[in-house]
Amino acid sequence: MKKSSRSQFLEIVNAHTTLRDHAKKYDPAMVNVAKGIKEGRLQLADAAYYSIKFAGNKANIDMFETQDAKEIGITNVTQAKLQKDRLFLCNRIILLSAIIEGDLPGSDSELKKVMKQTDFDSIKHVGGLQNGVFSLIANKKIIIDERPMQEFVTDGNTMLNLGTYFLESPRFIRDDEEFEFNIELGEDAPEKTLVKVVLAGTVTVPA
Repeated sequence: MKKSSRSQFLEIVNAHTTLRDHAKKYDPAMVNVAKGIKEGRLQLADAAYYSIKFAGNKANIDMFETQDAKEIGITNVTQAKLQKDRLFLCNRIILLSAIIEGDLPGSDSELKKVMKQTDFDSIKHVGGLQNGVFSLIANKKIIIDERPMQEFVTDGNTMLNLGTYFLESPRFIRDDEEFEFNIELGEDAPEKTLVKVVLAGTVTVPA
C-alpha cells in the first residue's frame, strides 16, 4: 500500500530533526517546519497545483510559465511559484488531455472558456502524447528526468485514478523558486489538443 503524502512529509521533516539531534548534517528549513507543526503554528493540508495549456501544433509544452496568472479553471499558480511560506511535498502527478470539438476558438477569451468547460480524459486518446517524455524541475534541481509519458496511461487499472503517476522519490517544492513541468513530444501534438497537469500532495499552511 502506498504511503500518504502526509506521512511521507512528516517522515522527511522529522528525520532532519533527528539528524540535528545527532549532530549530523541536516536542513534547517525542515527542522523549522517540524517545530512549527509541533508548536501549532503550522498545519498540513492536502494540496493540488494545476494548469491547463493549449498544446495544439506544439512538440514542447511548458505547463507552468512565469507569465501565468491565477485564474480558476485554468491554473491556481501565479508566475510558476507557490504562495509565500508554502512548503509542498509532491508525491503524485495527474496528467490528462482532450481534443477541442468543433472549430478552434477565435480569441484567447473564447479559448479559455472552452478550456474551463472541457471534460479531460486519458492521454491515450490524443495521438502521440503517450510516446513523449516529461520532466519536473524545482528548486533548480531535476526531480523527474525525461520519464516516458506512458506512465500516465492508467486506463483499466482500478488501483489508480486515471492518469496518475506516483513519484518514486517524492520531493519538496519551495515557495521561493520557480518550478517547471515540461512535456517533449516526438512530433507536434494535434492542432486542437489541450493538456491538464495536477501536482498533488501535502503543503504547509498557517494553523
